[in-house]
Amino acid sequence: MPLNKIHSSKQDALNEVEATMLLNACRDLLDNLTIRLPLYTGMRIGEVQHLKTSWLDWEKRIIIIPARQKCSCYECKKWRNKIWTPKTQAGQRSLLITSELELYLKQLVDGINRSRQSLEQRFERIRQRSSLQKVCYPHALRATFATGLSEGGISAPSLCYLLGWESLQTAENYIQSSMKRAHAEFEGLRQHVQVNSSLQSDDSAKINMYNKQDKNDQ
Repeated sequence: MPLNKIHSSKQDALNEVEATMLLNACRDLLDNLTIRLPLYTGMRIGEVQHLKTSWLDWEKRIIIIPARQKCSCYECKKWRNKIWTPKTQAGQRSLLITSELELYLKQLVDGINRSRQSLEQRFERIRQRSSLQKVCYPHALRATFATGLSEGGISAPSLCYLLGWESLQTAENYIQSSMKRAHAEFEGLRQHVQVNSSLQSDDSAKINMYNKQDKNDQ
């Protein structure tokens, strides 16, 4: 889904209910990996596309994204001299194989072996089946992963490493956004509590007034 370059994918991060809608709309192994890899590891769609079983270290339970690998996909043959590399040098990293991924990665034979366009089209079919109405595209799942970590209190350097960002500022922007959202939610909750407390105080005052009237009537 083409988006204006000014638009930030972190604005389109999914909440838990929305992410579950996509997961429930998956029908097969590739559907699940198309959704789960960016959602639970923050992998870019190009990394998902080029994932090989050789990246999987089951002893350490990590996915090792290499600095480069030979590739004969259409994009790599046409534009990259048959060599794939991550988007940035920081893209060479290792990611945890979580329980949400284990079952599906163990069923993988050789690798994903699909074009970027194919994965994007698959994602759109999943989105349509899910009936999710908000703006959603593969990179939004990566933003969902980053947002979840930043709201959980992860440090900027760790977030930067896991997402494969070269600039620490990108991670700090996510954390800053999460902090502002947390403050806004807290303020809304605090005002709600104050309103309820005020109503309870009014009710207590009325009850005391009625009790006094009852005593006077007696």
